[in-house]
Amino acid sequence: MKNTKAIISLCPLILIILCMSLSCSEKKKMAPESQDNGIDMVQARKEIENNVKQFSEDFKNADSLALAGHYASDGTFGSIKKDDLASAWGSMITNAVKRGTPEVRFTTNSLFSDGEYLVEIGLYEFLDKDKQVKSEGKYLVVWKQEDGSWKMYRDIGL
Repeated sequence: MKNTKAIISLCPLILIILCMSLSCSEKKKMAPESQDNGIDMVQARKEIENNVKQFSEDFKNADSLALAGHYASDGTFGSIKKDDLASAWGSMITNAVKRGTPEVRFTTNSLFSDGEYLVEIGLYEFLDKDKQVKSEGKYLVVWKQEDGSWKMYRDIGL
């Protein structure tokens, strides 16, 4: 049982290492002008950047239901599953407001694909009311298409 828990706890790390190694070895795939195994990466980048911008707005508006709506039906944020995302984001918004950082900004640094999923690596910044960065970090999101739009399938802070 302990070995199973240890292996499961390493899964996010393994995914991150795999994605980062792919991004390093496949630089050509990250070019926004390219078609990546049938996915128009220029259009995909626009859609992801629009989704990320809307996600920031939903956070700023303290709309945890809208935040949860950005995830695929089987999507997760870390170990939090879809059914619990609205509640979890509500708590995170409450905590961010208490810390004086009611706004979050996301920046996509790289985006690549295997033809089915998109993998986004980016930077997040929590901002205070004066738009000053108070904390920051990196994230990795695996996106998948669901009902004709890109939805977050796996969302992991790095």
